[in-house]
Amino acid sequence: MTALIKWKNHRIEDVEVNLLLQALNERYGYDFTGYARASLKRRLRELMVYFELEHLTQLIPTLLYNEAVAQTVINSISVPTSEFFRDPFVWAYLRENVMPLLASFPRINIWQAGCGFGQEAYSLSILLHEAGLENRSHIFCTDINPEFLNEAKKGCWAARNFKLWQENYQKSGGTGDFSDYFIEQKNTVAIRANYKQHVEFIQHNLVNDDVFKEVQFVLCRNVLLYFGEELQNHVIGLFTRSLERGGYLLLGSGENIFDLQELHPRLESLEYSVQLYRKTSHV
Repeated sequence: MTALIKWKNHRIEDVEVNLLLQALNERYGYDFTGYARASLKRRLRELMVYFELEHLTQLIPTLLYNEAVAQTVINSISVPTSEFFRDPFVWAYLRENVMPLLASFPRINIWQAGCGFGQEAYSLSILLHEAGLENRSHIFCTDINPEFLNEAKKGCWAARNFKLWQENYQKSGGTGDFSDYFIEQKNTVAIRANYKQHVEFIQHNLVNDDVFKEVQFVLCRNVLLYFGEELQNHVIGLFTRSLERGGYLLLGSGENIFDLQELHPRLESLEYSVQLYRKTSHV
């Protein structure tokens, strides 16, 4: 127990973080240097406890030559937090106000960035189905982490959170029986195949990769919280370039990006409480 306390309270120096991030970048191509340092150090401290290390730099030689260890580090840094219809008031706003606007486009391409294990992607699929838009929609779901993408493609999760997801759905104004969207097994629930038809999962790095598709709607919720200011602005620029004129951007409700509209004048704020923006035609 004494050793565990020592690891938890160990002060991680910036030079240690820099060396580890450099190793990840040069060896595996993952650039986490723009991530907010406080959050990054917290997750690295948890890794020190997991690997029973006295110093963070002890991890570097192992991750350089052991891809399984490197993936554990990457997973820890980019750990997703998601659930079906998380923040129901946001989904209620999308249902009532954004779906009718998207209906004006002849084809609806949606980019959901930072998809994690897929709950938000399939929430979108359900929402589009209930709005009658699924047959002319396609959801491109991206994440930096291939393991998360593989899990998201399966569309199967532990059933222990199903009651919470059902409550979220109902609070969001869901019009159907939430359980009808799933196949229930012993301890798991799986999304039905027809709600996977218009969902595609793609590996994409918001730090290094560029625009890959013109879209009418971008969702990136509670990802930018972990980015530093410079990286936040880089990613907002990426989203802006991805959007068709008149398209919509939804950020996390707690993601108040400093000087967003001053730095990105083509984004017009539509609803501050849900962080919804529209790409305008003027600069």
